[in-house]
Amino acid sequence: MKQATAGQLEQTREYDVIIVGSGTAGSTLARELARGGRRVLVLERGQDRTLDERFSSLVAIANEVKLGDEGLSSMRGLVAGGSTSLYFGVADSPDCASFAALGIDVATELEAIKRELGVAMLPEARMGAKPLALKQAAESLGHAWVRREMLVDFDRYPDYAYDAKWRARDFLDDAISAGADLVTSATVSKLVIEQGRVVGVEYARKRGFGKELQRIHGRKVIVAAGEMATPQLLRDNGIAGIGARGFYCNPGYALYGIVPGLRGNDGYVGSSSAQISPEVELGDANVHRSLHRMMMLGGMKLRHLFSYPGTLGIGVKVKDGFGGELRPDGRFHKRMDDKDREKLALGRNEALRVLEKAGARHITDFGLTAAGRIGGLVRIGEHVDSRFETEVAGLHVCDGSVIPDDQRGTPTLTIVCMARALAKMLLSESSADRTDAQLRSDAREVVAEA
Repeated sequence: MKQATAGQLEQTREYDVIIVGSGTAGSTLARELARGGRRVLVLERGQDRTLDERFSSLVAIANEVKLGDEGLSSMRGLVAGGSTSLYFGVADSPDCASFAALGIDVATELEAIKRELGVAMLPEARMGAKPLALKQAAESLGHAWVRREMLVDFDRYPDYAYDAKWRARDFLDDAISAGADLVTSATVSKLVIEQGRVVGVEYARKRGFGKELQRIHGRKVIVAAGEMATPQLLRDNGIAGIGARGFYCNPGYALYGIVPGLRGNDGYVGSSSAQISPEVELGDANVHRSLHRMMMLGGMKLRHLFSYPGTLGIGVKVKDGFGGELRPDGRFHKRMDDKDREKLALGRNEALRVLEKAGARHITDFGLTAAGRIGGLVRIGEHVDSRFETEVAGLHVCDGSVIPDDQRGTPTLTIVCMARALAKMLLSESSADRTDAQLRSDAREVVAEA
């Protein structure tokens, strides 16, 4: 992947748009804006690495963020292309009506991106032994176990494959081919603001054993650093009210049992699930072999470690209430209240029943450890407007941190839609600016000739 050098950045001097983060939103924005003829710079904190599901590759890019002292944590991918390097490919659609009420049209983008990327459900005929065992057990207990839409190319790949899942890295490569510049190992520390308008950023880049501070200018800056980094960056740079209500994190965990005679292979995690109450969901948690190895080794589940084909996993996820805080040092802290614990208990009991119905033995779980996603710290209508712009002119925010509170599903497809909508706004705005500038230039030429 081509990257810009310091000399090239110095020659460019000023970009039309600087994008902080190369994940789902950043890569989508870079692609659309670069294709629209804008000078785009993408700054990525992680490195540029080859992406696959080998144990060593996952360890190199996975970054765990702890959410307090209850054992909860969330995982993100620090790498060019962001966290889709680690995700499962689930594609929950945005609630278009909810966005429309905020003045944002994502419905058009949703239709377009579904066509382009071929969003589809896993064909029932290709459900593996493990999800089928969950489906049969759950339905016998009265739960509607349904397949979910996925960002997976099922037509091209007859069996499970990491490369079958869409990744933001694909869009990032498209952006670079269209002329965008990329700088990796670049941590943005400061948004340069002058007279109420953003004019650039400062970032630190690793150089040997030290760091080098760089400043680059841009007409617009889009913060797309992700739901765990964006709130802190905004707050550190003077955007008021970030995190005032606390946050939610969709907590959950997974249970695993060994089913005698089950012969399962790698499959797409989360491709099927059951909603057992408005705020409690069960889902397929049968991870691929490499991640299974990491999890079982980390939890010292040695019996399950060596029984991958027969190990059946089911996940529990709940919608928790707002609470906790983003502390001044940037650390998250969250405690579950009694209502949250009741939901988790309900989910665990039903998950246990499903595993037992499927014939699982030696059932174990990892306790309350996983947070699905962090949200609610940045709000459309409060911290950003319908153009995703903050109180600072030219400073926009577009990533999972600004998804409306009522949308708790897997965020990837929603983020792509938001990014495309914002890119369309900015391209329209820039075209209008350029037209006005050309008219003024033509007028000056007429006056000069006169």
